[in-house]
Amino acid sequence: MTTTVRGELHKRDLAGPVDRQLKASGVFYVDGAVCDVTFSDRQGVATFLDFYLVHGDSDVVARLYLTPQGEKFPSANLRFQFDRDHQVAAAVLIAAGRNDQQYSWMTRGTAWRESVTLAHDTWNSGDTRLPPESVITMAELRESLVQWVIGDVLPPAPARWAEVPDVRWF
Repeated sequence: MTTTVRGELHKRDLAGPVDRQLKASGVFYVDGAVCDVTFSDRQGVATFLDFYLVHGDSDVVARLYLTPQGEKFPSANLRFQFDRDHQVAAAVLIAAGRNDQQYSWMTRGTAWRESVTLAHDTWNSGDTRLPPESVITMAELRESLVQWVIGDVLPPAPARWAEVPDVRWF
């Protein structure tokens, strides 16, 4: 049985072998191309995000993963969508901890604009709309994605996050 847990989660406490490094990767859409990207350091993720937030398809949800080396399935998954015209975004994160513990969070902010609709699943966007209170600035999203890759704690700062135990897809 899976238990939903409250609070932050250190990456070292993610599900998977404790002796393995985490691989940070993502799937992004750019002008009809699907890009599988693996990140290795701050500069790599920052450079890619600078490109993606200018040229990426904002109508498709991007997905990021933290996967223990050698494992098939990720221990954590972050999905986000952004609106380039309004410079806003929102994200949802789920993570599997040890002993079948599940964590899930959604961004919290005050950047919502009336004409903005964001989701955390492109294929079920009507059922996975993100609420207005989840909308943050693209600058907050960008730095939180950098921290997703290089930081030690989930959910990643500087964005504010709220627990959402009803969001699951593991």
